Order: sequence, then C-alpha cells, then structure tokens
Amino acid sequence: MAVTADRAKWRVLLLTVAVGAAGVITAGAVGAWLWVGSAKDSGACQKQLLADKRVRSALGAEYRSDLSCPALGAAVKHVTMGTTPGKHTLQQARAMQNLLTAVDDTVGTGDRTVDPALAVPLAQALADYADDTDQILTSVNVDYIRADTSSTSPWQDRTGVHMSMSVDTVLHVVRAVSDSPEAYATVRDAATRQAAADLAATPVTAGKETLTLRAKLCGRVLGSLDGVAEKVTGSVGRTGARKWGGDVATRLSAHASAPPAYGQDPAGHLIDSWKQELKGVDAADALARLEAQSMDMSRIWGKALGADGGLQDSLAYGSRDNAASARSDALDTLR
Repeated sequence: MAVTADRAKWRVLLLTVAVGAAGVITAGAVGAWLWVGSAKDSGACQKQLLADKRVRSALGAEYRSDLSCPALGAAVKHVTMGTTPGKHTLQQARAMQNLLTAVDDTVGTGDRTVDPALAVPLAQALADYADDTDQILTSVNVDYIRADTSSTSPWQDRTGVHMSMSVDTVLHVVRAVSDSPEAYATVRDAATRQAAADLAATPVTAGKETLTLRAKLCGRVLGSLDGVAEKVTGSVGRTGARKWGGDVATRLSAHASAPPAYGQDPAGHLIDSWKQELKGVDAADALARLEAQSMDMSRIWGKALGADGGLQDSLAYGSRDNAASARSDALDTLR
C-alpha cells in the first residue's frame, strides 16, 4: 500500500509528539471453519453474515441474500476499495468499517473462521486499509482512539479519509481469515510495506527517542500479527504449522528483488532487504523468521541510517521486545 509524502510526514510529526508521552509501548492490545456455505457450495456463503443489516447496508446494490463466497468477496472489494491503492472515499471507508464489525460480531472469538473463498478477498480489502490498521494496532494516535465509534468514524482530514475501530475487532478479523496462508500473507505483506514506509519517513535527525519509538511501533504491529500466526498454528500440529508457516514465507518472499540503495528508495530498500533474508528459508524455520521480522527490519533500518552501533542495537532490541509483548497481548485477545 502506498503512503503519500504528506501522510508520512504527518505521521512523523505525530510520532515526535508522542515521544513525550510514551516510555514503553503498552497498547492494549478466531482454527476450525465457520462452515455455513463453502466455496464448493452453490448456496449462500456465510449465511449469518449475509443476514447482518450492516452487511446489507455496506454492499448496497451489490447485496443478494444468496451470494456465493466468491461473489461476496468480489462485492466486498468493490464497495471498499478505490482505484488508487490506499485511497478511499468516506462511503468506502464506512462500508469497510461496517463489514469488519459485522464479521467480528458474527465470528467473534474462539475457533471459528470464514470460508477461504471469502477470506482472501476480505484480506485484500483489509490490506488496502493498512495505514488505518497500523494506527489502530499501535494505539498512540489520539485521532484514532477518539474516533473508535460508529458515530465518529470514518472521518476526513487534509491527509485523506480514515477509519477506526477497536484493536480487538482488527485482531478478530485478521484471525478469522488467517487459516488461509494466502490471506494471512496478504495482510502481513501490507503491514510490512506500511512499516517500511513509516521507518523510511523517520530521518536520523529525528533523534534517538523518536527513532527508538518508531522501531517499537513497528514491533507492535508485526508482533500483533505474530500472535495471530501462533493462534492459527497452535491447533494444527507441528506438521500443519510447518506447512502453514512455509507457505506464508514463500508468498511473502515470492517477489523479492535486489534491494535498491536506501538513498534512492528507502522503503524499497527495507522491504527487499528483509524479503531477501526470508527467501528460501526452510519451512521448519519460517515461523521463527517471521517472529524476528521487526527486529530484522529495525536492524536493516539502523544500518541504512548510518546509526552508531549502540543506536542500532537499541532499535533492533526495542522492536523485538515490543513485538514479543504485542504477540502476548494478541494471544490474550484471541482466547
């Protein structure tokens, strides 16, 4: 997902302000299928979800009570995504918010997920809102915290249209789609690109505290997704976990290319450097490598900035520790 220059600069400004109030990042912050219509079925997909008034409202003219899972997924993408990646109208953002809260209320917590034919397009739509989900999961932007109600979100400001909801809802929905490795990889790839854009938008001149906080926030988001991965793989056995993790890693690194110079393309340098490290990793080690992502990206970032050894260590280990904390928090949420 692309992040505009104005939006990236605004996020750095908000981050700098947050440094004064943040010491340790401690933001508070479903394996079996919710089978009510499968991809092989000619009948309606996720009947309970289709019966939700918020889904009917969000889909508008696209709605039918007998939508198949592929048709429902296509409708979700059509009403929530625009022609420019990451850019939305208020109507699209409101549709996305209604759909996500309906999925959360329908699936909720526990061992229930959505049909895989719906999971992938829903993940693709969610990935298009990576800027919003990043802000929600880090929980330091007061605009998102204050707007966490249907009466105050979505909203529009000079940087664009934004949508907010609870951390729990985001985690529940990501978990609901993530039995599908493709869906999980879609969400994680978007989070990776968002994290890289945020790191790249923070110059070395921002100072140690701001740089360290940015690395910790990167850990917060990726660690939350680590928690989802652990929840998914915890119920499928060692072989299933290895297969799932290997599939995710293969998808994430599939288009890795030689990293551009940091000065030429900072975000691209961070993304491709990390993906090159992930490429070819053994399936048995894939989950561990994913859990190390925030530390690895922060290490790559510190080196690219030309930071001294002490600051590089501070960035890498601070990000690692916050990822571990976020993973634990996500698992608590997903019980």
